Amino acid sequence: MQTKSDAEPWWFLEGWEEDVIEQWTFSEKETAFAKYVNKIQELSVKYPKNRIKKGTQIAFWNEDEILFCESCDDDLQIYHGLLIMYNNSPYAIENKSNEDQLIRQAFINEKV
Repeated sequence: MQTKSDAEPWWFLEGWEEDVIEQWTFSEKETAFAKYVNKIQELSVKYPKNRIKKGTQIAFWNEDEILFCESCDDDLQIYHGLLIMYNNSPYAIENKSNEDQLIRQAFINEKV
């Protein structure tokens, strides 16, 4: 799934579901990872900064894309997030099979 928010995609703050701007469903893990790598490549062209957590949660941003928060009287960074979810939870590669580790390395080598 893809998010757009003033919080990185791994924070799951109350109401985070409202930040989802695109969502995909796949029956094959390889197809999901292929889409994920494609979106990484697409977003990395638009947003030069990025940070990755747990292998499948990535935040992209451009320092010039901010919004003013009236209630906190401050500028907030906008983040474009990518997540892989499995059974309604973030899919974390660190604890998965060797195959998952190879897939993770493949898309990290692409950009992140």
